Amino acid sequence: MGNTSAAMGGAGVALKHSAWGLYYNPALLSSDPRVKMGYSLGLGFKEQNLARLAKIDIDNMSSTAERLVATFTDTSGVNAGAVTDIVKDALNSVLQANGQTPSGNVQQDLESYLNNKQDKNYTDIIQAMLGAIQNSNALTPEQKDLLDNAGNIDYGNLEFSGNNAGNVAGLLQNITIKKGSDAGLDKAVSDISAVQDILKSNNINVLSQNGVILQISSKTMNEKLGSLGVAYFASVYSSMSIKADASRMRLILNGGNGYYELVDNGDSFSYKVSSQDDYEKYSLLASLEGNSDAHKLVATGFVLSEIPVGYARTFYFKHGNLNIGVAGKLMNAISTQSQININKNTDFEKELNNLASFENTISSNQIGVDVGMLYELDLPDFRYLTLGVVGKNLNSPTFKSTLTDIVIKPQYRMGIGYNSKFLNVAFDADLTPNDLLAFSNTKQQSQMIGGGVGFDLKLIDIRIGAMKDLKQDTGLILTGGLNLLGFLDIALQASTKTTDVQGTRIPQYVNLRVGGSFSF
Repeated sequence: MGNTSAAMGGAGVALKHSAWGLYYNPALLSSDPRVKMGYSLGLGFKEQNLARLAKIDIDNMSSTAERLVATFTDTSGVNAGAVTDIVKDALNSVLQANGQTPSGNVQQDLESYLNNKQDKNYTDIIQAMLGAIQNSNALTPEQKDLLDNAGNIDYGNLEFSGNNAGNVAGLLQNITIKKGSDAGLDKAVSDISAVQDILKSNNINVLSQNGVILQISSKTMNEKLGSLGVAYFASVYSSMSIKADASRMRLILNGGNGYYELVDNGDSFSYKVSSQDDYEKYSLLASLEGNSDAHKLVATGFVLSEIPVGYARTFYFKHGNLNIGVAGKLMNAISTQSQININKNTDFEKELNNLASFENTISSNQIGVDVGMLYELDLPDFRYLTLGVVGKNLNSPTFKSTLTDIVIKPQYRMGIGYNSKFLNVAFDADLTPNDLLAFSNTKQQSQMIGGGVGFDLKLIDIRIGAMKDLKQDTGLILTGGLNLLGFLDIALQASTKTTDVQGTRIPQYVNLRVGGSFSF
């Protein structure tokens, strides 16, 4: 809340000259006993992983898997025996070229070849197989194109023993293809890994924080009675996240004549035979069919209004001043939550429009308590140094909502500042992680650290800074702001890590604030 700290890496716990002391640390009210007024309007956006879903090609996953299965068995009569014959012909050619006599047993000939290739240079058999593939009358052109990746087959893991010869299941389980050999296969495997990663941790948040604030104090008032502050804060939070069934994220497909699974091995991938039971229980594709409720999009709308009233008092010591402050907050929340099943029949536009209408909202009231401390060091060489700590919402205000209660848990934060007439330096850090309004499989938390520098010039103030979320992968967040004559203040925060939205790269986190402040 407020523009000064927003432009200085979010640091405000020990920043004396800001008008927003009541929000960041109520002890700041008495540390700079003046009358201060401020207003701030803000809009922010934060995204993690969900935008990547737009690049997932579910159809390619299915068609690529079916294409590989069709290479070894389809209605045209091509089966594992045809592939075995290709390997057999290639082995015969290579062994004869090396002065060896083929035995006619593919498994024995393959082992003989591998034993003589300790350097694992299979160039000769690769070339022989490519020739055999193109000369085969049993393969379709599409199947020939796929098997043109023979150079990427892991020959050391191939097996053509008696139990597997001519057997599609046995052959499929022993073919591993390295990544980079087929664009469709690589895309399918990449998408599987991406989906699993996305469904574990994801969220999109849109936030608007707005407020007006008044601090009432003077040196005389502070010494005799203390300092007071009052404000009105209005915040709107909109959050969406996917809560997935972690057990139903494997790519198992119905190949028509059987069930097969695509497995990511890191630098390669392979297919193995599966079953109908596994398909129905664990397949990502099956979980998206019909009216399945395995995966859900949880959307939350939360409007929080606060009226904080704060009081602070200064206690004077020989080498410093101790400020103690407390704030009580009247809090009202209006909230709604919606749980949308993710499947091929879901009408997302209709569901999201229903959420945006804010129907079926629940309103509830609570009281919040903040307590803060600020120590001003008063030594000849450190006269402007301040150390602060604050605990916000110590009583864990809890608000009713449609699906589950929303709890604002306590936040503990410390800060250090240097506050001179023309130069301000501040640094803050969350002492504990803070829960986010998100419902993905992994618990979403935030823990911010950040700081910045402010230059208070005659007609213009300039502020720069940076902050980092230790619990969210948003990269370094750069901040900056400009104040003209007090009444117009603009602050911007933007992450260095970006996300792709319809072909345009935008920061994963961005927040823009417009406001102003006065003091006398």
